[in-house]
Amino acid sequence: MSTGTTGTRPTPDLRTTVLGLLALLLVAACLRPAITGVGPLLDGIGADTGLGSTGLGLLGAVPLLCFAGVSPWIHRPAVRFGVHRTVLVAMLVLTAGIVLRSVPGTPWLWLGTVAIGCGIGVGNVLLPAVVKRDYADRLATVTGVYSSVTTGAAGLGSGVAVPLAVATGDWRLALAAWALVSLLAAGVWAWRSRL
Repeated sequence: MSTGTTGTRPTPDLRTTVLGLLALLLVAACLRPAITGVGPLLDGIGADTGLGSTGLGLLGAVPLLCFAGVSPWIHRPAVRFGVHRTVLVAMLVLTAGIVLRSVPGTPWLWLGTVAIGCGIGVGNVLLPAVVKRDYADRLATVTGVYSSVTTGAAGLGSGVAVPLAVATGDWRLALAAWALVSLLAAGVWAWRSRL
């Protein structure tokens, strides 16, 4: 799909439409699990890192603070570099954050969580704009599907966190697994952006 903001947009063929929707839904699926998966694992995180209830509460609040900090400023780089490129960078930052959060050492936990919050914050702002721009003729349908995927992925992230931690024997690996999804989303999004 064209990423231009002026002129008449060509009608995309079926392959482009399907790939574009797949990329959109993969990114949507990445906007919650890296956060919702933390709650069920807080006891293990606290035991391993020595964080008390205040520290764990702050850990859960950091992504929300990042959302608030990033959201008002993201439109300027999106205009300068393009929405698609900015979303791609956000997915790469999210992937890096997920990996960093899983590196042993409390500083990495905090740094990774900040990166996760910033990456998701960008996606939260720009993905609805992509839906509105690229799917204006099917806005209600695509918005409904996108919202359902985001909500479903949030529940999945929470639901599989403990089983993954038990299966791998490590909460870090359970949380790190979502880096595979965000990396896949970044790859498909990059491919989409070339069409």
